[in-house]
Amino acid sequence: MYGRQKAIPIRNSDIKSNNSQSVGIHFIVDLDEIDTELINDNIRLIEICDEALKVGEVTILNKMIHHFEPQGLTLLYLLTESHFSLHTWPEYRKIRIDFFSCENNEDKCNSVIQHLKDGFKCPGMISYVLRR
Repeated sequence: MYGRQKAIPIRNSDIKSNNSQSVGIHFIVDLDEIDTELINDNIRLIEICDEALKVGEVTILNKMIHHFEPQGLTLLYLLTESHFSLHTWPEYRKIRIDFFSCENNEDKCNSVIQHLKDGFKCPGMISYVLRR
């Protein structure tokens, strides 16, 4: 598949600890078993993301959308707070989201994530949070 490679294992010696003060919060979100009709509805996926970012009161500077043929979507938002991206794999019923905010307002960020969870109605949603 185009642009998809296996992850390279990381040795413990390669992991660096960062004891400095956090400048932002980073959410990595994995959604599995997305409803087939929804994951193939790029317009609705974009609406859910637009609504989530509005709920989180982030400022969108730019939005890029790429529709893949015959299916799939890559969506990227440039935010004053940082960025938000979404990638779909309809053939696997998977969505992957990356959301970083330098605002360090966890409540606002959590409202974005909660809106995504509600909008995608996904029982298989896993969120990872990094303070960076």
